[in-house]
Amino acid sequence: MSLVRVVTDSTADVPPDVAERLGITVVPAYIQLGNTSYRDGNGLSREELYSRMPDMQVVPTTAVPPAHEFASVFRKLAEDTDEIVAVTLAATLSGMYSVARLAAQEITNAKVHVVDSLQVTMGLGWMVIAAAEAAAKGRSAEEITGLLEEMKPRVRVYAVLDTLRFLRQSGRVSWARAKAAQILQVKPILEVYMGQVGSVGQTRTRRRALDRLIELVREAGKIERLAVIHTLAPDLEDLRQRLAGLPSPKKLLTSAATTIIGAHVGPRALGVALVASK
Repeated sequence: MSLVRVVTDSTADVPPDVAERLGITVVPAYIQLGNTSYRDGNGLSREELYSRMPDMQVVPTTAVPPAHEFASVFRKLAEDTDEIVAVTLAATLSGMYSVARLAAQEITNAKVHVVDSLQVTMGLGWMVIAAAEAAAKGRSAEEITGLLEEMKPRVRVYAVLDTLRFLRQSGRVSWARAKAAQILQVKPILEVYMGQVGSVGQTRTRRRALDRLIELVREAGKIERLAVIHTLAPDLEDLRQRLAGLPSPKKLLTSAATTIIGAHVGPRALGVALVASK
């Protein structure tokens, strides 16, 4: 029996070398900058976007790939496998899951299982990696989707934003709350858990915000996977060094957030994505 193939969208932030090693296929989302539309990772680098964002008068917008792009990927993979597992960005935050499901219905020569990760960035990424590792061991699609369902409540993403301007204009937080945070010049700390974005506090300084990130990682207990995500944050290495001193997994993965994620959280954002042990 052929191995199950794993697909995700580009918001997963799986580092390219990891995706290549594990055979993960990534479908790019789109970012709109002014009158120009870019496929994620093509024509607009993360560094360029994040360096330009502080001076932007009009914030970038994002869009899911059309269903036919998912379908094209599924058809190509179906030439070599009978089963595909596609793990997408949280359905509560995007139409990615719905589009992937629509595309899956077009495939007749393979079974496509579409899973709502309930997560973003490397929270989604860790689930995709786990799925690909299981596929490499010969696990069935049913076993892999069961693994992902069990994993969902153990995955959390925490992030410190430098500003709520971009998140406010994306519609993820209320205008009044975002404006209050801007006036008070506080650093909001957000959590993504089970498809919901919530606040877990705010601090006056970046240093205190990093302290809180460390506290949140400690409070998670024993951790089996841990990643640092950033949008060109100046204190990235500081956080990495502090996390290295915790009893966390031996390998700490670092990922620069894709332009799609960055368009919503803004530049200088810094966060962690963790999977708590069972």
